[in-house]
Amino acid sequence: MTQGEREELRRVGEELRAVFAAERAAIASLDHEALARAYDAKQRLVPELGRLRGNASPDRELRALFQALRVEAHATALLANRAGHAVNALLGREPGGYDRRANRTMAAAPSLRSLRAY
Repeated sequence: MTQGEREELRRVGEELRAVFAAERAAIASLDHEALARAYDAKQRLVPELGRLRGNASPDRELRALFQALRVEAHATALLANRAGHAVNALLGREPGGYDRRANRTMAAAPSLRSLRAY
């Protein structure tokens, strides 16, 4: 891997870290437009990162970058999960059971069930 490729990989990795941080801020404020922008940015950056990473020889600095990206992605996923649970609680949805794929299902609270009839 050339020095230019290494710099490009570092740039894309840092840009993806910034996108994860912006995505967490958007989740925290329930900003749909910012979430859409983060999604678009990730759709653009992830394939580019994968292409560049395929050419990379492992060294300490690149391993640290990818470890930081894993931490950022995990933190974002945890926040998104908790935000989903909070929104469901605000809407009165209660955890029901599990479907055949072991995904949790939600049951609407009685007050919301009666609203669906209207």
